[in-house]
Amino acid sequence: MIWVGEHYAGILVVSGLLTLTMLQFALAPSRSQHSTFGEALEGPLTNVIVRGWGLLIALIGGGLIWAAFHPETRTLAVAFAVISKAFFIGSLIAQGRRYLKGFARIAILIDAVVIALLVTGLWAGHQS
Repeated sequence: MIWVGEHYAGILVVSGLLTLTMLQFALAPSRSQHSTFGEALEGPLTNVIVRGWGLLIALIGGGLIWAAFHPETRTLAVAFAVISKAFFIGSLIAQGRRYLKGFARIAILIDAVVIALLVTGLWAGHQS
């Protein structure tokens, strides 16, 4: 836990950069859905929803990077990220094995590790 506290700004930057990769959904929604979930939604409304979703997640990544350099914003940025990531993990797991293929399985693992690091670092910061 001491290590996480000492390197929390770096953890926020790396976590933010990983989360920013979701910008791919805003730029190439169909390809991104196929590579992550093994299938894609169809129809014109899909592009609006998936692109917006990708941008919102990318903004959470930007918020984590911002929080690395502005400690006063960390609690809020981390709360948004943790809630978003936990909901994403829960939503995928709730579907059973259907979406636990391809990159989605790796995303669950990465997001779980990120959640643990973010919460631990935030807690360590409040203890000092």
